[in-house]
Amino acid sequence: MIKQEDKERILQATDIVDVVSQFVQLRRRGVNHIGLCPFHNEKTPSFNVNSARGIFKCFGCGEGGDAVTFLMKHEHFTYPEALKWLANRYGIPIEEEQQTPEAIANQSEREALFAANECAQKYFHQTLLNDQNGQAIGLSYFREREINQESIKQWGLGYCKDSWTDFTDYATKQGYSVEMLVKAGLTVEKEGTDKRYDRFRGRVMFPIYSVSGRPIGFTGRILTSDKTKAKYVNSPESLIYSKGKVLFGLHLAKNHIAKEDRCYLVEGNMDAVMMSQQGVKNVVATSGTALTEDQIRLLKRYSSNVTILYDGDAAGIHAAFRAIDMFLSAGLKVKIVLFPDGDDPDSFARKNTQAEFQRYITEEAHDFIIFKTNLLLADAQDDPIKRAALVKEILVSISKIPDTIERTAYIQQCSSLLKMKEDMLTKELAKILRTNILKQHSSEEQQATEQSNTYSPEPFFSTRQQIEDPYPDDNQERGIIKLLLNYSDRSTRQAVIIDEQGTIETQTFMIVAYVISDLKNESIAFDNPIWQGILDIFYQYIQSNNALPDISLFTSSDNETLRKETASLLLEEEKYSISPLWQDKSELKTLDRFNPDVVDDHVKQTLLYLKWHKLEQRQTQILSQLKHTDSQESMQALLGEVKTINSGIQIIRKELHNIAK
Repeated sequence: MIKQEDKERILQATDIVDVVSQFVQLRRRGVNHIGLCPFHNEKTPSFNVNSARGIFKCFGCGEGGDAVTFLMKHEHFTYPEALKWLANRYGIPIEEEQQTPEAIANQSEREALFAANECAQKYFHQTLLNDQNGQAIGLSYFREREINQESIKQWGLGYCKDSWTDFTDYATKQGYSVEMLVKAGLTVEKEGTDKRYDRFRGRVMFPIYSVSGRPIGFTGRILTSDKTKAKYVNSPESLIYSKGKVLFGLHLAKNHIAKEDRCYLVEGNMDAVMMSQQGVKNVVATSGTALTEDQIRLLKRYSSNVTILYDGDAAGIHAAFRAIDMFLSAGLKVKIVLFPDGDDPDSFARKNTQAEFQRYITEEAHDFIIFKTNLLLADAQDDPIKRAALVKEILVSISKIPDTIERTAYIQQCSSLLKMKEDMLTKELAKILRTNILKQHSSEEQQATEQSNTYSPEPFFSTRQQIEDPYPDDNQERGIIKLLLNYSDRSTRQAVIIDEQGTIETQTFMIVAYVISDLKNESIAFDNPIWQGILDIFYQYIQSNNALPDISLFTSSDNETLRKETASLLLEEEKYSISPLWQDKSELKTLDRFNPDVVDDHVKQTLLYLKWHKLEQRQTQILSQLKHTDSQESMQALLGEVKTINSGIQIIRKELHNIAK
């Protein structure tokens, strides 16, 4: 457990913009920083981070919270792990207890998977450096490939001994169950037997890390020429590892990518390690798997510029063509570097000095149009059919670009390279775009048909009275909670009756005291349990501590819905603030939390609207009861209550009218 005083020091030192910037490329907009949400796919930024309040909120998917909850959501940390990550980042010493076998056994599956992979990474790395077999076989291999000691340490490279259960035996002694080692993909267990063996035995190990630098999987390379065994073996999919959603080396490259505003993409792990050693730090690898949309979204968080470095053989060119179209569709700008036939980034880097290598990848980085045109022209030569196919293939790539202006610029470039009229290319591009739209429309119709076969919507009612709304006063209740979260420590001036003669005097109250006492006096309870829950927390905390609850009580809550809604209410005003120019030229008003008159009116209005809606809600209930009441006495009582409600509504309308003047 982390001591409370250490926890408080960590949270006070934490800058949420600094934390989120490690994973998301942010830019300032007003009082907030914005970026592309890491929790869902989006092209327009809706992810907001507010440094003053210490919270984040995505207005696209609804995710929100503080720095701790961001790390828990993004990196799958537990609460203590997130605090330790922050403590390490801000240099705050904390006391950590050594995990016992019992503690390991009690971890959740996700936590246990992280722990098992961390155990394996340390074991493989130490085996490489300190074990006699590890040094003779694994370390010799890396030295032969000219990987230096600094790179071995930086990337955490390792070696798994060529023994059936060497690692498994070690891990089980440390308290890890065989079942968890199997789930992590570190141990293989033959089905229906008690036989098991190390998945990566006899291989040099490349750990695969999360964006924050936690080991989540491995790639193991065999060192023999045995054709019956796969050259590379990757960890299987697990709760924490999905090969199509990670990029090898991103934990080291992310800051360099953002700083250079460019990412170099290679295929192999060794390519990335060697390029990094050669001074190209903004490099990541797909680990030999086909490029995925999830990986592209990862890169896009840090830069919109990518340079693909693939082998110069036919397979490398084909992979580059596929990657180009995927990057263009995502709105990224693409350049290509091809190495001489027979070379890959690793081998070429070893043949050249650091300066020569860096100069080559800079000078040989071609725009995708030039790259594709030159390659295809060389193949087409004077064959008119091949040339026509070449033109169409290039136009298909251009059609992937979402921005119209960029497409126009590429058409002009293509026209010059191919010596073809621009209007002819434009017309052909229009046909391709039209076909794409029709395909998309057809696909959407098919999806809608499939959904209609499996989903029966609720019948639609034309009258509002027939729709059952579980929270009819939700907007008003939400408004009250928004007041408490944003302005509870502010003061409001309210007219109150202070003696039996009806003397009216204006007194000043803290907003939280005024709002809660008014709701209690009127016996108003909220319909929505989330809003009522927040209200109860305010009331109970004030009663117990005679102080306002800290906002982190809500933004760090275990209740995910409460956490998200709190972040929304705290950041909504910044997101929807009105330009000063519009405020000068229109009657639009925004809530100025530092203007006591504006805050005063807003508090009154919010409470009055809530009471109005509660009265209307009760009025609807009474009218429904009247339809089923035969008793004259009951009918008179209900009509009397309706009359009282109508009077109350008229008073509220009058007060709202006076405030609006």
